[in-house]
Amino acid sequence: MSYMALYRKWRPRTFEEVVEQESVVTILKNAVTQNRVAHAYLFSGTRGTGKTTLAKIFARAVNCLHPVDGNPCNECEICRGILNGTILDVSEIDAASNNGVDNIRAIIEDSVYASSVARYRVYIIDEVHMLSSGAFNALLKTLEEPPENVIFILATTEPQKLLPTILSRCQRFEFKRISREGIAGRLRLICTETGIEATDEALAFLADKADGALRDAISLLDQTSASTQGKITLAAAREATGSLDRVFLWDFTAALTNSDARRLLELSHTIFSDGRDPSAFIKELMTVLRNMMVVMTVTDPSGLIYEDAEGIAQLKRLAKGRRPGEISLLIQELARLDNNLKWAVSRQIVFEAGVLSIADRKWSPDTASLETRLSEVENRVADLVEHGLAVTAAAPAAAQFVRTMPAAEAVPEIAPAEVEPEPAAPWDDPAPAAIASDPTPEPVPVSEPETPPAEVPAPETNIAPGGAVRKLTRPEWDRFLNAMEKRGQMSMLTWYMDSTAQYELPGDRVLLAFKDDMTVSIFRKSTDANLKTAGECLQEVFGRPVEQLFALEKDAEQTIDAANKEAAKSGGQPEPAAVLSTPGPVLTAPGPDPAETAAEQSFRNGAEYFQKLSEKMNFPIEWK
Repeated sequence: MSYMALYRKWRPRTFEEVVEQESVVTILKNAVTQNRVAHAYLFSGTRGTGKTTLAKIFARAVNCLHPVDGNPCNECEICRGILNGTILDVSEIDAASNNGVDNIRAIIEDSVYASSVARYRVYIIDEVHMLSSGAFNALLKTLEEPPENVIFILATTEPQKLLPTILSRCQRFEFKRISREGIAGRLRLICTETGIEATDEALAFLADKADGALRDAISLLDQTSASTQGKITLAAAREATGSLDRVFLWDFTAALTNSDARRLLELSHTIFSDGRDPSAFIKELMTVLRNMMVVMTVTDPSGLIYEDAEGIAQLKRLAKGRRPGEISLLIQELARLDNNLKWAVSRQIVFEAGVLSIADRKWSPDTASLETRLSEVENRVADLVEHGLAVTAAAPAAAQFVRTMPAAEAVPEIAPAEVEPEPAAPWDDPAPAAIASDPTPEPVPVSEPETPPAEVPAPETNIAPGGAVRKLTRPEWDRFLNAMEKRGQMSMLTWYMDSTAQYELPGDRVLLAFKDDMTVSIFRKSTDANLKTAGECLQEVFGRPVEQLFALEKDAEQTIDAANKEAAKSGGQPEPAAVLSTPGPVLTAPGPDPAETAAEQSFRNGAEYFQKLSEKMNFPIEWK
């Protein structure tokens, strides 16, 4: 055979050429230079990390006639004979196919004879965990007390399968996975020496695809170079290795996170019609989701993911508006789907049903397991803690996770209670209304509504007229959300997006309404310091500092009525937010006890939160 595979041609021949196994290399070199060679060694680690390679280098080094700093010279008669296989004093045995007692007995009988040419007889037994129990027992005595000129080197990927009696008789060395940087550097060296042109992104992709195995990476490089005319690009590397195009992966990820069932079915059909392995696709999809989590949590992800500038920008777009906890849950569900595919009769049906179920992500308390619901809550709480939320100065309640925020609607203005307003609209029971600060203003005409006939457009000014209450417009609320996003407050932004209505109250206050009491509870237990960023964003919108209030959606009307009454009593000048006389709906939480330590305050807040959570989900919590 005239052509030799790259991984064979570029197998290291000295200790210095071995990639990223420094501790093992140092010990073996010292053993050679100090003449402290043991009788048995065990090399364990994943595939492609250099176990057999180092065993062969060590076998030549202990027999070399002219070693150089512990390395074999590879030029003397012994080294050349071992390299070309003409010296039989170094034997490599595959235990996967020679795993019987008779094979081990032959080794034992052969080991009693002196070596023919070399100083030591070296037996390299690869995949030693494949030996039968009888073969292990036959090897025990010889392994414990071998002849003086015999060295056993055992190599395995599963050391846990070896008998303790075997492990105790060997010097054991663990081979670690080779880093992606180390693999990419070795691939670059091979490309430079062999004249192969390749981009850094392509080599990084091959290194990532190898999953810590240098031999796999070199084989992939050999395969890619054979299938590519000219320079190896990232697209060519994906095509040669059978990986789906990253645009397809991005499209599938977007459909999964956006719950686009039709698009998911179309893309799933493409996967199976092209003959792709769904398990391999799930692995690549999980890698994309993992990279999304990286760009969500790290400012500069260039050292953690192997993507070009376009890829990183696309990952940021996919991650926009998502939470790390949500992405983590998707990865866990994909891993469960991959496990189910191993036993599926019809893999396409199981795959399609699985991705549709994952895309839904709206488990109800009746169908979802308690573990799943608690996992989602824990992810959300961890997300909050990560961004520094603790305890705040305002009000009740919380909500289920809401992905889209309804457009803000205007609150129609009406005259104060002391003045009989002229009828301005065809309906009898208007929504909570804004009251002008002047006790006797002229009636404000209300424009005819569109669909449904219940609301009218809000004024376009940012300042509430004369102490009046109004709903914020959608552009105003969008400006606030965009300001939060620019500051990188993705976790807090998610909770603010749960707000279903936003009102500007007299006295430089903003009231945010929510559907459910969980979200309001989160805000209520947050400190003023943690809401400082949101306050700065609101100040950008209104041009002045405003106080944030939080209430349930059902209590918003009562809160607005209370604000209007206070404004009317004070002649259009509302009292400060903390003096609202209405009992209940609003909305400023009591501050923390100054005597409490930070740890006591944190524990109290956590205890209150999980107590409410247990009542909501109807399961008991025992406090100890």
